[in-house]
Amino acid sequence: MSHYSVLYWNEDRTVVVIDIPSSIEHAQSTSGLLKSSPALESPYPNTEPKGAKRLAALNAISLDERLYHASIQEQISSALKEIRENVRSQAIDWCRDRSAILAPQERELPGPATLSAGAFPFRTDQGVPVVLSSTEKRTKFPCPRSLHSVVVHNPSEELAIVETVNGGDYMVPPRSTFIYSTLQLGLPTFSICRKSLPCLAKRFDLILMDPPWSNRSVRHAGTYRTAENQITDPFEQALEITKASLAPRGLIAIWITNKASIRANVVQALQALGHCLFEEWIWIKVTKNGLPVTPVDGIWRRPYEILLLFREGQPCEMLQRRRRVIAAVPDLHSRKPCLKVLLEELVPAKYTALELFARNLTAGWWSWGDEVLKFQHESQWVSMRHQKGCGYMISR
Repeated sequence: MSHYSVLYWNEDRTVVVIDIPSSIEHAQSTSGLLKSSPALESPYPNTEPKGAKRLAALNAISLDERLYHASIQEQISSALKEIRENVRSQAIDWCRDRSAILAPQERELPGPATLSAGAFPFRTDQGVPVVLSSTEKRTKFPCPRSLHSVVVHNPSEELAIVETVNGGDYMVPPRSTFIYSTLQLGLPTFSICRKSLPCLAKRFDLILMDPPWSNRSVRHAGTYRTAENQITDPFEQALEITKASLAPRGLIAIWITNKASIRANVVQALQALGHCLFEEWIWIKVTKNGLPVTPVDGIWRRPYEILLLFREGQPCEMLQRRRRVIAAVPDLHSRKPCLKVLLEELVPAKYTALELFARNLTAGWWSWGDEVLKFQHESQWVSMRHQKGCGYMISR
C-alpha cells in the first residue's frame, strides 16, 4: 500500500476506505499528527420516523429522488459487504489510531475572516502577493488578520511557518498558496496576483469546492455561515471564478448536500457551462467497526455525502457515469476526507489545483476560504506521528 491514508481500495478504485486525519496529513506533506475527535464507537441514536410517519415522509419525496437514493443505498450496502469480506480475518478498525484528541477550547482558532477592512489594525497591500522566504523557515507577521485578503505563497519544497506575534504559528505546506478571505473579498487580489506572478498558476486543472449550502441543522447550530445568510450566493461566486480559471478539459469537483434541488441546480449550472457529470463519489460515514452512523435508508438524516465530478467533453447524455463509495469514520464537524490521492488519478501528472471554501491547506495547491487556516494553527497538530493501533487493510 503506497498511501498511508488509504486503508483499502479495490482494483478499479470504486470501493475505498480512507482515514480522514491521515488523508489531510498526507496531502500536506508533513510528518506531523493532526489532532482529531475520538473515533465513533457506535452509531448515533436512531431518530428516523417509523410506521405511518415514515410512509408519510416517503410520500412527500418525489419518486425520482426516492429511486436515486435507493440506488445509492444499494451501492453503499454492496461496498460495505465487499470491504467486510476482504478484512473478515483481521481484527482491524476502519480508521487509524486517534491518540491526538483536540480539546474543545482548541476548536475555535482562528475564526472566519469576516471582519470589515477598517477593522484590521495591520494590512498588507492586497495587490502584492506575500511570498514566504525560501531560505528561512519562519516568516513573521503582526497578527493573523494581517494575512487577510492577500495571496500568500510558499515557494519552498519544505514546510514554512507563518509566525504571528499574538496569534501563534501556522503551518504552510510546500509549494502551497492561500487566500484567507471570503471569495468576494479575495477576488481582487486573486485576479491581480495570478497575472503578476509567473510562478503562480494562471489556469487550474482541478477546482474542488465545498460551498456553504443552506442546511437546517447547520443553521440552527450556528456552526458556520450558510448561503442563505450571505448577500451574494457563494456558489454563484465560485462559478464565476471557475469560468475564469479552469484549464481546458479541467476537472470540477463539488460537494453537495442530499437535497434534490441542490443537486439539480448544480448539474444544470455546470451543464450550462459545457461541463458534464461523469462521476459521483459517495462518502459513507461509518463507525470504527464499519457500521453506518445512521440507517443507510434514513430519510431525515442520511449517513452519506456526495461529491459530483464534472468535465468538458462529449455530450452529457453519452457519458457513462461511474460511482465510487468511500467509507470513512467521521472526524471534527465540517472536516471531510481529503481525496487528493484519488483526484490525482484524473488529472495530468503536473497539474494545478484550486480549492474553494477550503478549511485547510494542501501541498502544491491554491486554497481559498474564510476558514482556510482553521486546521493549520499549531494548536491543531502534534509534531511527531504516533503510528499505532489500526493497521492496513488488504487491497486486492
